[in-house]
Amino acid sequence: MGLAKGLLLLAATATTTGCAGRAAPFDKLDQAQVTIMRLQQAPAPAAAPAMPTIPGLPPEFAALGQQALQAAQQAGIIPPNINIPGITPAQPTQPAMNPFPREPNWSIADQRPVVDEALREQLLDIFGSEDSFSGTRQGCFTPSMAVSFQSPSQPETVDVVVSFSCSDAIGFGFQWPHPESGLTPQSSNDLAGIHQQVFGVPPT
Repeated sequence: MGLAKGLLLLAATATTTGCAGRAAPFDKLDQAQVTIMRLQQAPAPAAAPAMPTIPGLPPEFAALGQQALQAAQQAGIIPPNINIPGITPAQPTQPAMNPFPREPNWSIADQRPVVDEALREQLLDIFGSEDSFSGTRQGCFTPSMAVSFQSPSQPETVDVVVSFSCSDAIGFGFQWPHPESGLTPQSSNDLAGIHQQVFGVPPT
């Protein structure tokens, strides 16, 4: 009986030490809802196309015609949505974009909730361990994947963004707990494997 109690105590201690071994805030996110996002740079705004012209019509006449058309539309003489070739410029179309809340120049290409307990623990172990990061940095950052942790124990969402091409990570919503943020080869491979498992081959 004493041996059984000792083994149970040892197991409980090992479990507690595993969570406590993670750096804050990852030591308190065991019950957090986790979402993995595939990120990309937001596309640059489309430039307005050059105003089409009627062959043989001088550009200044086309510009005057556009001004006259706008005045007529404002006066209600001509419907506002009429398109006159050579006078009315085509309107550029913007692709649908889901911006990443932390950085408007990044967009969310895809996102999935993490329902696998083992995967959540793996992510917490990677981000919560100082051994996952080294001083090797590329001096650049191209967003590839973000992991978002939402927990009642944290006043703000904990987000970690990973750049595979630059082998680096940055955090939002918390103070980065490690001396370095560059990914080690092992942590980069582990995170790339998670990206491949969820979204496919990660960008390089």
